[in-house]
Amino acid sequence: MKFYRTRSFALAGSLAVLSLLAAACGNSSSGSSTTTTPATASSGANTTAAAKADAVAQAKAEIAKYTAMPTFKAPGPAIDASKLKGKTILVVDHDTVANALVEITKGIQAAGQLLGITVDTFNGQSTVSTIEQGIQQGINQKVGAIILVGVATSLVPSSVAAANAAKIPVIGVITGQPDVSAPGQGFGQGLYGASGPSYQELGKLVADTAIVNSKGAAVNAAVITFDNPIGPAVITGIKSVFSGCSSCKIITTQDIEPQYWPTKTPGAVSSLILANPSMNYIFPVADTIGIFASAGVSQAGASGKVFVVSDDGSSAGTLGLVQKGPIFTADPGYSAPWAGWEAMDQALRAMSGMQPGNPLVPIMYLNKSNLAGINLTDLTNVFGNAYEAGYKQLWGLG
Repeated sequence: MKFYRTRSFALAGSLAVLSLLAAACGNSSSGSSTTTTPATASSGANTTAAAKADAVAQAKAEIAKYTAMPTFKAPGPAIDASKLKGKTILVVDHDTVANALVEITKGIQAAGQLLGITVDTFNGQSTVSTIEQGIQQGINQKVGAIILVGVATSLVPSSVAAANAAKIPVIGVITGQPDVSAPGQGFGQGLYGASGPSYQELGKLVADTAIVNSKGAAVNAAVITFDNPIGPAVITGIKSVFSGCSSCKIITTQDIEPQYWPTKTPGAVSSLILANPSMNYIFPVADTIGIFASAGVSQAGASGKVFVVSDDGSSAGTLGLVQKGPIFTADPGYSAPWAGWEAMDQALRAMSGMQPGNPLVPIMYLNKSNLAGINLTDLTNVFGNAYEAGYKQLWGLG
């Protein structure tokens, strides 16, 4: 996915190496003649091999949980959406360039059309002051709800507070790690609710991919991130898996803002590879970075040695690279339109005086194997559209 999730962004990567050593031990017996048992590493080697096999098996098991097309699970009680017909909702996008943002907004608009709810949109143009203008526009127009797509509340706290004061609920989309026990369901203070995938789970799948593909050999990875609320969640997921893999580490970190991804990422990745001969994986926290990271791997002549694994899986461009191989090997992600319909569901609950629903949008593991032969011009072929029938029934339209 393209990322837009916060103010100015930076690209960061981190790499690390760990080797496993086996120790030998000897023993002796006493007597008139002494017999010494030669030192051997067989026991240690067997233990190490078993640990590696176990790590691979666990990673495969985790991946297997997410290989099926997502199914719909109601995020909360049914809603009588007919009472909300004629309402207006304002969507404020961080920008209208990132494919994921565009598709999420289209999902909100499609749901609104079915519901008889007007969905106005505002392009924040990646500028805080412009985004603030958009939120103020919604306040002035007394809309029923404001949906922030790709806009972190940390960017616009006073504007969110102003919407709260005007009793207009604000919903955040894909700008945090969903957590129903945290403010804004994990997306920040002042939000009624949220919509998005678990980025920690996506990070785990990124790490699991490297472990499986390396067949238990050392994984020395660079993490490329930028200043946003999502990156830390992805990295937390990666580290949680690596904590159980003694030969897996992150060994370097860099930050590059999104506007520099096309121009700086290839060279940065190429330099990282040349400076770190043991490096074999690049983990961009957003898959758009993965496009340019893959170019950097090619530039360094490291195809077949260094691999890219990312998350989001929300665009034909990134999934096409995974489908083609061999550098970009996996891109676990979620359906952007589904996230849009979930955001609409949250808006309906807010306008109905109900409690927020479950913010989680289901995720799916995507690699060359399960993308084989799929026409990527319509990502419904990848994620399905079970959410459409599910939400329609939930809203009293089915």
